[in-house]
Amino acid sequence: MSIRLILICALLAGAANVRGANHEGGHADDRVHCSSDRPEVAIAACTHLIEDDRLDMFERATALKNRAFHFQEQGDLDRSIADYSAVLSRPEQRRVQAKTYLNRGLVYSRKGAATEALADFTQAASLDPKLDSAYINRASVLMRQGDTEGALADLGRAIQLDPQAVAVYLSRASVFAHNRDYARAIADYSKAIELDPRNPTTWRDRALAHRVMGNSEAAVADATEALRLDPNMGSAHLDLAIGLERAGRLAPALEEFNRAIQLSPADADAYQARGDAYVRRGDRSQAIADFTQAISFNPRLIAAYANRGAAHLAAADWDLAIADFTRALALDPGQYAASVNRGLAYTKKHDRERAAADFTRAIQLNPQAVEGYRDRAFVRAEAGDNAGAMADYNQALAIDPRDAEALRGRGFVHLQRREADAALSDLNAALALNPDDTPAQRFRASAHSLLSKQRR
Repeated sequence: MSIRLILICALLAGAANVRGANHEGGHADDRVHCSSDRPEVAIAACTHLIEDDRLDMFERATALKNRAFHFQEQGDLDRSIADYSAVLSRPEQRRVQAKTYLNRGLVYSRKGAATEALADFTQAASLDPKLDSAYINRASVLMRQGDTEGALADLGRAIQLDPQAVAVYLSRASVFAHNRDYARAIADYSKAIELDPRNPTTWRDRALAHRVMGNSEAAVADATEALRLDPNMGSAHLDLAIGLERAGRLAPALEEFNRAIQLSPADADAYQARGDAYVRRGDRSQAIADFTQAISFNPRLIAAYANRGAAHLAAADWDLAIADFTRALALDPGQYAASVNRGLAYTKKHDRERAAADFTRAIQLNPQAVEGYRDRAFVRAEAGDNAGAMADYNQALAIDPRDAEALRGRGFVHLQRREADAALSDLNAALALNPDDTPAQRFRASAHSLLSKQRR
């Protein structure tokens, strides 16, 4: 979910109604153009007013503010800042000065000068503590700097000042979602919906939050409402499709994926999500095609590489799988699943050294997951390292005593060490969990045979 922070520009004090001067000086048209004309015309008119020493200080200051705003519209940020700074060097009422600081802060923010923008927004809030847009815009800068707590505090203050401000609830919901605090995000989306129930984007965003929290029913309901309000919102079709898939309704989910892609044919996430649905349906070739298309639109989409690699792994295309997992890990070395799966592909190619290295990496990334220990144990057992294999199987079973594969593997190691009783104990436990495990059945038969020989 992208973060949507709303920047609010202060109204320029006196921009629409410039007070009449004591000396006309032929400026009747200039006053009109300075306030409301196209930027290039307005700037010239404002300059005439600013440079006329016969006009009083108030009128020339107002012309400076307006010219600053028109420079801002043109993208001439340095001149805009210079004009706002000139205004601030003159005495003004606190609330009027607060709006000038706010506007200069907006220009600094647009220029990427975060320190100066923060200082101006802070000064605006200090001069006028009820200026909610100062808090909103300061929150935007704080969010870009990674200070989510500060951003949330400012947005909370803005809501206190204006409890009916839909845009602020949406901004705060977006920050909560970024922090993975989806319960609070949903609360803010719900308040925004209460105030403005006809915004389809809000329904779509709440659907996403519900989906992340595992509430597929609520996610589907919200996405459906978003589409009732805007039937051509591709992202809402995508959210509905994912919600339907997670609810086990694969056929209607695929219809919604198709509609999402039809509306947004370059949406890499839609292709990747539809590929996941095809995997679930067992259609690996179509899934691989969708993952490939997703990568063509977004070559840095990690999930597309990782999931295409998994599809290649299931199809026994070891080299293609390894290539995809390697690319995923190059983009994000912290990918646990890609590490485990590449290790499995190397195992199938009998490259035990690389397989063991990947499983070790997986263990480092997630020491509480069974797969890394269990799969490294298998490689060690294949290499004849029964002690190392036993240590890994023991660790895997300490994490999950009901892992049937680890029980079967440890039983096999006991068998290799001619520990018939221990082998039978593990293999019986494995078959109790999975009675159709053919290798476990075969190992148990060998364990019974060994035990029979040992008792003679």
